[in-house]
Amino acid sequence: MVKNRFLSFAAAAAIIAFAGSATAAPITTAPETIVANGNVKLVYIGALAGDKSYLSLAGGPSKIFCNNAMSGCAASTAGQVADLGTLSGPLVFTMKDTSVINLFDTANLASDGFYHANVVSNYADLGIFAEPAGLDALISSLSSGPGALVRYVGFEDRLHGDYDYNDFVFAVISTPLQNNPVPEPATLGLLGAGLLGLRLHRRRRA
Repeated sequence: MVKNRFLSFAAAAAIIAFAGSATAAPITTAPETIVANGNVKLVYIGALAGDKSYLSLAGGPSKIFCNNAMSGCAASTAGQVADLGTLSGPLVFTMKDTSVINLFDTANLASDGFYHANVVSNYADLGIFAEPAGLDALISSLSSGPGALVRYVGFEDRLHGDYDYNDFVFAVISTPLQNNPVPEPATLGLLGAGLLGLRLHRRRRA
C-alpha cells in the first residue's frame, strides 16, 4: 500500500530554476541498480516537462507519483513522500509518458539505443534544476537510520528528446531493518535457569 504525505515548502517554486547543464547527453552505460534491503520510501522532487507521465515500481504499485495531473492521478508536489513498505532485492522503476505513449525504466535500453534514466548518489550530479528548498533536510531525516541508502533518479521522457533527464525526478531511500536486539544478561540468566530446571525435571521422571 502506498501512503503519500504532502509537505509544503516556501520555495518549492525553485523547481523551475536550472542549476545549469550544458552537458546534456544521452546515457549509454547502464544506470546503477537500486537494491533494497528494508523499508523503502520515495520522495518526489519535481519535473520540467509538458508531457504527462507517472511513476510505477515494476511488480509493485502503479502511479506512485504523477508529474502532471491526469486521469486517476493528481499532480505530485515537491516533497511528497510514498512509503513502499519493506522490500528486498533489485528495484526497477518505470516511467510511462501518456502524452506520447512511451515507457522507460531504470534498467533497460530504450529503442533509441539509450538509457532514459539517470541514477546517482548525489543530487548535484544529475546536473539539472536546483533542488527545491527543504528537500535536502527532508531526505536527510528520512535516511538517518543506520545503513540507509539514497539514490536520485532523473528520467528523460521522449525518444530522440533533449536527454536532459529532468522530466521526472525523485529520490529513493532504503533503510535496512534493525536486527533483533541482543538479549540482556538477565534474560540469558533466566533462560539458563529454565533449561536447568527442565533438565532436573527430566532426570527425576527418569
